[in-house]
Amino acid sequence: MTLNPLWDLFFAAALIGKSTWYFSERPSRLGVSKFRQISFYVGMGLAFILLVGPIAHTAINKFQFHMVQHIGLMMLISPLIVLGSPIKVAYDSKYAQVEKLIRGLGRNLVIKQLFRAEVGFVIFLAVLILTHFSPLANAGMVNPNIHEFELILFLIGGFIYYYPVLEGNPKPFHVPYFTRVLSLFAMMLPETMTGFFLYSGNHILHELPTSISTKRGLLEQHTGGAIMWAMGMIIDAVWIALAASDWIKSEKRLVGDE
Repeated sequence: MTLNPLWDLFFAAALIGKSTWYFSERPSRLGVSKFRQISFYVGMGLAFILLVGPIAHTAINKFQFHMVQHIGLMMLISPLIVLGSPIKVAYDSKYAQVEKLIRGLGRNLVIKQLFRAEVGFVIFLAVLILTHFSPLANAGMVNPNIHEFELILFLIGGFIYYYPVLEGNPKPFHVPYFTRVLSLFAMMLPETMTGFFLYSGNHILHELPTSISTKRGLLEQHTGGAIMWAMGMIIDAVWIALAASDWIKSEKRLVGDE
Protein backbone atom coordinates (compact mmCIF):
# COMPACT_ATOMS: atom_id res chain seq x y z
CA MET A 1 0.00 0.00 0.00
CA THR A 2 1.05 3.58 -0.57
CA LEU A 3 0.00 6.79 1.14
CA ASN A 4 -1.37 9.65 -0.91
CA PRO A 5 1.10 12.58 -0.66
CA LEU A 6 -1.89 14.89 -0.16
CA TRP A 7 -1.98 13.66 3.42
CA ASP A 8 1.56 15.00 3.90
CA LEU A 9 0.44 18.37 2.57
CA PHE A 10 -2.68 18.37 4.75
CA PHE A 11 -0.87 17.62 7.99
CA ALA A 12 2.10 19.86 7.16
CA ALA A 13 -0.17 22.82 6.43
CA ALA A 14 -2.23 22.24 9.59
CA LEU A 15 0.78 21.87 11.89
CA ILE A 16 2.81 24.73 10.42
CA GLY A 17 -0.27 26.96 10.36
CA LYS A 18 -1.10 26.23 13.99
CA SER A 19 2.50 26.75 15.12
CA THR A 20 2.78 30.01 13.19
CA TRP A 21 -0.44 31.30 14.75
CA TYR A 22 0.73 30.34 18.26
CA PHE A 23 4.09 32.09 17.77
CA SER A 24 2.42 35.22 16.41
CA GLU A 25 0.23 35.47 19.52
CA ARG A 26 3.30 35.91 21.75
CA PRO A 27 1.92 33.65 24.54
CA SER A 28 4.25 35.24 27.11
CA ARG A 29 2.04 38.35 27.10
CA LEU A 30 -0.73 36.17 28.57
CA GLY A 31 1.44 34.65 31.27
CA VAL A 32 2.12 31.38 29.43
CA SER A 33 5.46 30.15 30.79
CA LYS A 34 8.44 29.22 28.64
CA PHE A 35 7.99 25.62 29.79
CA ARG A 36 4.47 25.55 28.41
CA GLN A 37 5.50 27.20 25.17
CA ILE A 38 8.30 24.70 24.68
CA SER A 39 5.85 21.87 25.42
CA PHE A 40 3.60 23.14 22.63
CA TYR A 41 6.40 23.40 20.08
CA VAL A 42 7.81 19.99 21.02
CA GLY A 43 4.36 18.48 20.62
CA MET A 44 3.88 20.08 17.22
CA GLY A 45 7.37 19.06 16.11
CA LEU A 46 6.84 15.44 17.13
CA ALA A 47 3.47 15.47 15.37
CA PHE A 48 5.19 16.67 12.19
CA ILE A 49 7.73 13.84 12.41
CA LEU A 50 5.01 11.21 12.85
CA LEU A 51 2.49 12.58 10.33
CA VAL A 52 4.64 13.93 7.52
CA GLY A 53 7.31 12.03 5.65
CA PRO A 54 9.01 8.64 6.05
CA ILE A 55 7.42 7.41 9.30
CA ALA A 56 3.91 8.20 8.06
CA HIS A 57 4.51 6.32 4.82
CA THR A 58 6.22 3.38 6.52
CA ALA A 59 3.39 3.02 9.06
CA ILE A 60 0.98 2.16 6.26
CA ASN A 61 2.72 -1.21 5.84
CA LYS A 62 4.43 -1.80 9.20
CA PHE A 63 2.23 -2.24 12.26
CA GLN A 64 4.91 -1.36 14.79
CA PHE A 65 5.30 2.08 13.20
CA HIS A 66 1.54 2.51 13.39
CA MET A 67 1.77 1.80 17.12
CA VAL A 68 4.52 4.40 17.47
CA GLN A 69 2.16 6.89 15.81
CA HIS A 70 -0.64 5.81 18.15
CA ILE A 71 1.39 6.17 21.33
CA GLY A 72 3.04 9.37 20.18
CA LEU A 73 -0.13 11.16 19.06
CA MET A 74 -2.57 9.98 21.70
CA MET A 75 -0.43 9.72 24.83
CA LEU A 76 2.48 12.14 24.31
CA ILE A 77 1.75 14.78 21.68
CA SER A 78 -1.85 15.54 22.71
CA PRO A 79 -0.96 16.30 26.35
CA LEU A 80 2.10 18.31 25.27
CA ILE A 81 -0.16 20.49 23.13
CA VAL A 82 -2.63 20.86 26.01
CA LEU A 83 0.23 21.94 28.29
CA GLY A 84 1.04 24.68 25.81
CA SER A 85 -2.22 26.46 26.78
CA PRO A 86 -3.47 26.96 23.20
CA ILE A 87 -7.06 27.55 24.28
CA LYS A 88 -5.98 30.09 26.87
CA VAL A 89 -4.07 31.90 24.14
CA ALA A 90 -7.01 31.70 21.72
CA TYR A 91 -9.44 33.05 24.36
CA ASP A 92 -7.44 36.27 24.50
CA SER A 93 -6.18 36.23 20.92
CA LYS A 94 -4.82 39.32 19.21
CA TYR A 95 -7.01 38.36 16.28
CA ALA A 96 -10.66 39.24 16.81
CA GLN A 97 -11.99 36.41 14.64
CA VAL A 98 -9.99 33.78 16.52
CA GLU A 99 -11.19 35.08 19.88
CA LYS A 100 -14.78 35.26 18.66
CA LEU A 101 -14.65 31.71 17.28
CA ILE A 102 -13.11 30.08 20.35
CA ARG A 103 -15.38 31.92 22.79
CA GLY A 104 -18.39 30.95 20.72
CA LEU A 105 -17.35 27.31 20.77
CA GLY A 106 -16.79 27.59 24.51
CA ARG A 107 -20.39 28.64 25.01
CA ASN A 108 -21.76 25.76 22.93
CA LEU A 109 -23.49 23.35 25.33
CA VAL A 110 -22.60 20.22 23.35
CA ILE A 111 -18.93 21.10 23.01
CA LYS A 112 -18.72 22.02 26.69
CA GLN A 113 -19.91 18.54 27.66
CA LEU A 114 -17.04 16.97 25.73
CA PHE A 115 -14.63 18.49 28.23
CA ARG A 116 -16.08 16.88 31.31
CA ALA A 117 -13.39 14.59 32.75
CA GLU A 118 -15.66 11.54 32.67
CA VAL A 119 -16.75 12.22 29.08
CA GLY A 120 -13.15 12.64 27.98
CA PHE A 121 -12.28 9.34 29.65
CA VAL A 122 -15.03 7.52 27.73
CA ILE A 123 -14.03 9.15 24.43
CA PHE A 124 -10.38 8.23 24.90
CA LEU A 125 -11.30 4.66 25.82
CA ALA A 126 -13.66 4.37 22.84
CA VAL A 127 -10.96 5.55 20.42
CA LEU A 128 -8.50 3.10 21.99
CA ILE A 129 -10.85 0.15 21.53
CA LEU A 130 -12.27 1.09 18.13
CA THR A 131 -8.85 1.58 16.56
CA HIS A 132 -7.52 -1.77 17.79
CA PHE A 133 -10.40 -4.20 18.29
CA SER A 134 -13.16 -3.36 15.81
CA PRO A 135 -13.95 -3.32 12.08
CA LEU A 136 -12.43 0.17 12.02
CA ALA A 137 -9.11 -1.32 13.13
CA ASN A 138 -9.26 -3.90 10.34
CA ALA A 139 -10.15 -1.27 7.76
CA GLY A 140 -7.26 0.92 8.88
CA MET A 141 -4.81 -1.89 8.21
CA VAL A 142 -5.79 -2.26 4.55
CA ASN A 143 -6.96 1.26 3.62
CA PRO A 144 -4.41 4.12 3.93
CA ASN A 145 -7.10 6.81 4.07
CA ILE A 146 -8.87 5.13 6.98
CA HIS A 147 -5.47 4.74 8.66
CA GLU A 148 -4.98 8.51 8.41
CA PHE A 149 -8.48 9.09 9.77
CA GLU A 150 -7.48 7.02 12.81
CA LEU A 151 -4.50 9.32 13.36
CA ILE A 152 -6.83 12.31 13.48
CA LEU A 153 -8.97 10.43 16.02
CA PHE A 154 -5.86 9.85 18.14
CA LEU A 155 -5.12 13.58 18.27
CA ILE A 156 -8.71 14.66 18.93
CA GLY A 157 -9.41 11.92 21.49
CA GLY A 158 -6.15 12.62 23.30
CA PHE A 159 -6.73 16.38 23.40
CA ILE A 160 -10.26 15.99 24.76
CA TYR A 161 -9.11 13.54 27.43
CA TYR A 162 -6.09 15.45 28.70
CA TYR A 163 -7.69 18.91 28.56
CA PRO A 164 -9.60 18.66 31.88
CA VAL A 165 -6.92 16.68 33.75
CA LEU A 166 -3.92 18.91 33.01
CA GLU A 167 -3.41 22.56 33.94
CA GLY A 168 -2.95 25.46 31.55
CA ASN A 169 -6.31 26.21 29.94
CA PRO A 170 -9.72 27.60 31.01
CA LYS A 171 -11.97 24.72 32.05
CA PRO A 172 -15.76 24.69 31.60
CA PHE A 173 -16.11 22.40 34.64
CA HIS A 174 -14.16 22.14 37.87
CA VAL A 175 -12.20 18.89 38.10
CA PRO A 176 -10.80 18.02 41.56
CA TYR A 177 -7.12 17.08 41.58
CA PHE A 178 -7.98 13.70 43.08
CA THR A 179 -10.18 12.98 40.06
CA ARG A 180 -7.42 14.02 37.68
CA VAL A 181 -4.83 11.71 39.22
CA LEU A 182 -7.32 8.85 39.57
CA SER A 183 -8.35 9.20 35.92
CA LEU A 184 -4.73 9.03 34.74
CA PHE A 185 -4.09 5.98 36.92
CA ALA A 186 -7.25 4.27 35.67
CA MET A 187 -6.40 4.89 32.01
CA MET A 188 -3.15 2.97 32.42
CA LEU A 189 -5.09 -0.30 32.64
CA PRO A 190 -6.81 -0.30 29.21
CA GLU A 191 -3.71 1.15 27.56
CA THR A 192 -1.34 -1.46 28.95
CA MET A 193 -3.85 -4.28 28.45
CA THR A 194 -4.21 -3.30 24.79
CA GLY A 195 -0.44 -3.61 24.43
CA PHE A 196 -0.47 -6.91 26.32
CA PHE A 197 -3.17 -8.45 24.12
CA LEU A 198 -1.33 -7.42 20.98
CA TYR A 199 1.97 -8.73 22.33
CA SER A 200 0.75 -12.04 23.72
CA GLY A 201 -1.76 -13.03 21.03
CA ASN A 202 -0.95 -16.15 19.01
CA HIS A 203 -3.07 -15.15 16.04
CA ILE A 204 -3.47 -12.00 13.96
CA LEU A 205 -6.01 -9.61 15.47
CA HIS A 206 -6.27 -7.44 12.37
CA GLU A 207 -6.54 -7.90 8.65
CA LEU A 208 -3.25 -7.64 6.79
CA PRO A 209 -2.30 -6.02 3.49
CA THR A 210 -1.90 -8.67 0.80
CA SER A 211 1.84 -7.98 0.62
CA ILE A 212 2.41 -9.05 4.25
CA SER A 213 2.66 -12.70 5.28
CA THR A 214 0.93 -14.03 8.37
CA LYS A 215 4.28 -14.76 10.03
CA ARG A 216 5.55 -11.25 9.45
CA GLY A 217 2.22 -9.76 10.49
CA LEU A 218 2.27 -11.66 13.79
CA LEU A 219 5.85 -10.56 14.49
CA GLU A 220 4.95 -6.93 13.84
CA GLN A 221 1.85 -7.26 16.04
CA HIS A 222 3.99 -8.60 18.90
CA THR A 223 6.54 -5.81 18.43
CA GLY A 224 3.86 -3.12 18.33
CA GLY A 225 2.19 -4.55 21.42
CA ALA A 226 5.47 -4.59 23.32
CA ILE A 227 6.12 -0.96 22.39
CA MET A 228 2.70 0.11 23.62
CA TRP A 229 2.88 -2.00 26.77
CA ALA A 230 6.23 -0.57 27.86
CA MET A 231 6.12 2.99 26.54
CA GLY A 232 2.50 3.53 27.56
CA MET A 233 3.30 2.95 31.23
CA ILE A 234 6.38 5.18 31.13
CA ILE A 235 4.58 8.08 29.46
CA ASP A 236 1.52 7.73 31.71
CA ALA A 237 3.77 7.85 34.77
CA VAL A 238 5.03 11.27 33.66
CA TRP A 239 1.51 12.73 33.38
CA ILE A 240 0.47 11.21 36.71
CA ALA A 241 3.51 12.77 38.36
CA LEU A 242 2.71 16.14 36.77
CA ALA A 243 -0.93 16.01 37.90
CA ALA A 244 0.18 15.02 41.40
CA SER A 245 2.65 17.91 41.44
CA ASP A 246 -0.13 20.35 40.50
CA TRP A 247 -2.23 18.87 43.32
CA ILE A 248 0.56 19.40 45.86
CA LYS A 249 1.10 22.99 44.69
CA SER A 250 -2.62 23.65 45.03
CA GLU A 251 -2.66 22.32 48.60
CA LYS A 252 0.34 24.46 49.49
CA ARG A 253 -1.42 27.56 48.15
CA LEU A 254 -4.50 26.73 50.23
CA VAL A 255 -2.38 26.35 53.36
CA GLY A 256 -0.61 29.62 52.60
CA ASP A 257 -3.94 31.45 52.27
CA GLU A 258 -5.13 30.30 55.68
